[in-house]
Amino acid sequence: MSSFSKSLTTYLIIISIWLLTLSCDGLKNPFLKSLPSKGHENIPPETYLFLFFKNDTLIQTDTIYNELDTLIVQDTVIQMLDTTSSKQIIHWWGEDPDGEVIGYYYKWNFQDTFTFTTKESDTFYVPIRSAYDVFEFYVKAVDNDSSVDLTPAKIVLPVFNSPPHVEFRLNSNPQAPEGNPNVVAYTFPTRTFVWDATDPDGNNTITEILWALDDTTEWNVIKRDEDGYLPDQLTLTDIEPGYHTFYLKVRDIASAESEVIMFPDTTDDEVPNYWCVKPVLGEVLLVDDFAQDQQYKTTQKYYRRILSEVLDDTFSVWEIGSSSWNVQNSLPYTQIDIEANLNYFKKVIWFSHLGRPHISQAGLAITKYIAKGGKIFITNANEEVPDTTWTFTDIDSVYRLNPGGRLMKGIKVIANFGTEELNEKLTLMVGKLIGNRVSALIPGKAEGTMPVYFMEHSDSTSISVPYKGSPCVAVKYKPDYIEGESIYFSLPLNYCDGYGNVKELMDYILNVEFEEH
Repeated sequence: MSSFSKSLTTYLIIISIWLLTLSCDGLKNPFLKSLPSKGHENIPPETYLFLFFKNDTLIQTDTIYNELDTLIVQDTVIQMLDTTSSKQIIHWWGEDPDGEVIGYYYKWNFQDTFTFTTKESDTFYVPIRSAYDVFEFYVKAVDNDSSVDLTPAKIVLPVFNSPPHVEFRLNSNPQAPEGNPNVVAYTFPTRTFVWDATDPDGNNTITEILWALDDTTEWNVIKRDEDGYLPDQLTLTDIEPGYHTFYLKVRDIASAESEVIMFPDTTDDEVPNYWCVKPVLGEVLLVDDFAQDQQYKTTQKYYRRILSEVLDDTFSVWEIGSSSWNVQNSLPYTQIDIEANLNYFKKVIWFSHLGRPHISQAGLAITKYIAKGGKIFITNANEEVPDTTWTFTDIDSVYRLNPGGRLMKGIKVIANFGTEELNEKLTLMVGKLIGNRVSALIPGKAEGTMPVYFMEHSDSTSISVPYKGSPCVAVKYKPDYIEGESIYFSLPLNYCDGYGNVKELMDYILNVEFEEH
């Protein structure tokens, strides 16, 4: 081919390519993806929830209200669940297609604003204020770009109010002997009742305590105070002597009431069938803290006879039972009642012997009693060890007077009340074998503390004794800063009547010692 022909061919090819390029200028390039004109928009998250609820076991007919209509629909689910309790456990979660969920906003229809949380479940108590109400719960997720679900998840809860419940606090009422509730619980004219009230809808929905004594046609009402406090106990005073029944129930904010409970309750075999209030007789109280003796009352009769002879007036008797005997008359549950029993009287004679006495349990009440001017003589013939509640006396420590558990009759118990003549008159003698371990006392050094009885010195007695020296067995405590007085004697006083002069001692204590100042 000539050079001219080659040049022409090349020229034509170039012209063809140029024309082809011009013709394709308006076509899309299938291999080139066009970029958007602006940035990608964030997609809000979606929110979901579910509810844990128990099967409906309510006796009442379930009632719901269709929020789109005023029609009442019974026992039918249209847009919501059957009625549930006020306690709701709700779970929720969120999903975000272009990010992650960082938290949630929730609120109830009775709340004005949403609350933020990172949790995905919670337990709520809705504030039920009527027998039936409907509550709505909303929750919406929020993502890491602060976008919030525009259509919150929602659940509608028809709630039926649950009635409150009340029961007497455990052991706050005396128990009956096993298999024999046909017994009488005795008290003086003060009696404290203690209870525990609960409500499935929240204890703060309980608004009133209602009680009655004997007559349930008229109820006494106790409301919450200005601080919202609702008492859990009631002390009745000046109760008329005789047999009584105490009734109690509670009411919630929706006017639902608990079942009525009572004491005594003849349908409950674990409590006494009868409660009797004893009158306060005289100014002297004899406390029988010797439960093992309360069946035949041998020791009680001994003291009754003496008090009848040395007192111009009558006196009262308070029996304190134990868990194994006379359980229906155990020590009162509250210190209020123990103090009240003592405070009815100016003078107290308290005796205990075998078994476990209740001096420590009553220690605080005894201390308050003497601080108010009360006078008490305690004869406690066992190894009860003073503890921090024994602030009614001043005993530094104790030790066993008779380690072998025997103290023979014929041993003198030397008085130390004052003059030689008085001491001789009030010196006692062990009149019968003391067959259990008893304590010797080491008095404290507080002002007003004075040992008033010592055992006969071991070197001067003709009888074999289990101790050395002349241990103290009685301490008088009468500090200047209180008006009252206590005398604590660590032997069984009725066993120390070998001279037949315990009557003279009781006469002196009640009519002379306890009358001074």
